[in-house]
Amino acid sequence: MDKEKNIEDFFKSEDNSYTFKGKEKTKKHSKPKENENHYYDKGRRESKIVSFFKNWFVFDSNVDLQDPTNVLYRRNFCIRSIIFLANIMFIIFSFVGISSSNYILTIAFFLVQTVMSQMINYLLKRKKDDYNQQMLIMYLQSMFVFVLSVFLYVKVYLGFTLLDDRVLSNQEASIAQASYLLIFFTFVIISLYQSTKLLRNIFAPLLVIMIILNITLLHPELFSHAYSLSNFWNYLKGDGRQVLVDVILRLFVFLVFYVSLYVSASISQYMFIQRTSEVERRMNVEANFKDIVESVFESVRAYNTTDDAFELRLSVSKVAAVVKVIGEAMNYDNQTISELSKFATIHSERMKELSMDGIDDINSTNFDFVLKKTKLATTIIKRLQISKKAEDIVYRYFEGVLDGNFLDKTSINSEDYESNILLISEIYHILRTDQTFKKALNHQRSIELIQKEFYKLFNQNLVTRFVKYSYEISAAYDKS
Repeated sequence: MDKEKNIEDFFKSEDNSYTFKGKEKTKKHSKPKENENHYYDKGRRESKIVSFFKNWFVFDSNVDLQDPTNVLYRRNFCIRSIIFLANIMFIIFSFVGISSSNYILTIAFFLVQTVMSQMINYLLKRKKDDYNQQMLIMYLQSMFVFVLSVFLYVKVYLGFTLLDDRVLSNQEASIAQASYLLIFFTFVIISLYQSTKLLRNIFAPLLVIMIILNITLLHPELFSHAYSLSNFWNYLKGDGRQVLVDVILRLFVFLVFYVSLYVSASISQYMFIQRTSEVERRMNVEANFKDIVESVFESVRAYNTTDDAFELRLSVSKVAAVVKVIGEAMNYDNQTISELSKFATIHSERMKELSMDGIDDINSTNFDFVLKKTKLATTIIKRLQISKKAEDIVYRYFEGVLDGNFLDKTSINSEDYESNILLISEIYHILRTDQTFKKALNHQRSIELIQKEFYKLFNQNLVTRFVKYSYEISAAYDKS
């Protein structure tokens, strides 16, 4: 076991506070199975597919969340990939309903699709770091995919009806309805930008186009009655009522669907903003982590009020000697006694390790090293707090202000034997030495005070053992 490393973990509990933890068991890692190589080639093939998918469709792939231009570029790239798949689906639909009378619509559809795709690809690759251009691409792609779906619907519908001058059959009506639903699919693609501003800005044009589409293409008979207001009103009251209801219902479905997408985009946008803010806060902490660590180390050094290194070493050696005797009296094993002794002297022996000399910046290569130092600093703080607590207790007693409330607030959890051992050893040492507020007491008087005045601070079993082995404690203390 690495003894240098163990001292920090030895007094660390599961909630990251420092107390006795005991001897840790090393977790063994299982060996790789022999048949793992059997799937190596398959894993490589799958990894290439996954890598391709991430590169084309996954937003988080190589994105700097702190750079809005980079974020928007990656969104444009991913949505362009989705539009590419949508174009393939549009091409399939474009062949539906082909007859000798609508090749012009098919050719026009391919021309619009090709020219717009090439233009967007050119703009996307031209200035990746230009935010305004990426915004332009966002609006172009949104309107492009929508107009393309409308054009496809017009082409399919006209291919079945007007150019052939006949009514749709059930099969043709199903195909036409499916192409109409593709328009709503493009709304979903647009909402992937997670931009409520985009959805607000393009709402009016989309609504106008949907109204025109529903009136002119689906119900052209409305125009034949719209040349006279009285004639149009009479038509709506008669045969046109069902037509008007159909138009209103279609527009209502559009509005409900669009509002749903807007709410979804609003939630996603809020979550993304919060995530970005969290990343920014974390990066700011990481950027200042070195200064924070140095401040912690400086605070630890300032907390240690003893300037005389020799006096400090002599003091902690005496406390460590008492700790060792009490540990043996408590029937602790040699490993636990050794760690207790190290904890007693850690603020003297290892304070010099709290330094950031030679570390210009904290990164992934030295983070574990710095983390180890911070754990050491936390352990030293814990040790210094015990010394300060012991000094406050003895000082209050000799000043006549030691009351029950203070003892209740100062006492350590009775189940934490090891911290209590350090505290009772420190109190004994302070009683035996000259202080600014008292003269040194002899061994017998110190034992009496601990037994009669300070016993409320400790587990009764600990006080009993301390008094029982007081001779051994005195001998070890005087010898050290």
